[in-house]
Amino acid sequence: MLDLRDVPGGYLTQAVDIASLFIQSGEVVQIETAEGITTRSADGSSVTTAPLVVLVNGRTSGCAEVLAAALQETGRATVVGTTTLGKGSVQIMQPLSFGGALRYTAAYYLTPNGRQLDGNGVSPDIEANNANTQESVAIDVARSLNN
Repeated sequence: MLDLRDVPGGYLTQAVDIASLFIQSGEVVQIETAEGITTRSADGSSVTTAPLVVLVNGRTSGCAEVLAAALQETGRATVVGTTTLGKGSVQIMQPLSFGGALRYTAAYYLTPNGRQLDGNGVSPDIEANNANTQESVAIDVARSLNN
């Protein structure tokens, strides 16, 4: 079980590296900028093919959502919990000479299938709304995948 509840983001390189532990090959994320779309892929160094359950909630955001979506859309994991925050964009802060700053969106993260995460989040395969029982639901799902 991979618990991504309350994970506020992280670095894209780390999300791709973690996804590569579970996905042998294929796209992990698409990155949409004004210049076009680029991709990051798993590096083929997966360490296990054991069934995987990912726990998410409304405070799972950013690169944690990238990771959850990649594992879900590649069929590598079952996602359990509630829909994630939907923060799939990259903001840049540019200081200005008079002491202010300009903040703008430079890129958007898309799932391997091209679905925009920003404003949408990741919907779980199995909804578990009660925070007190999410872990036990995930354990039950993991057990069912092992049989």
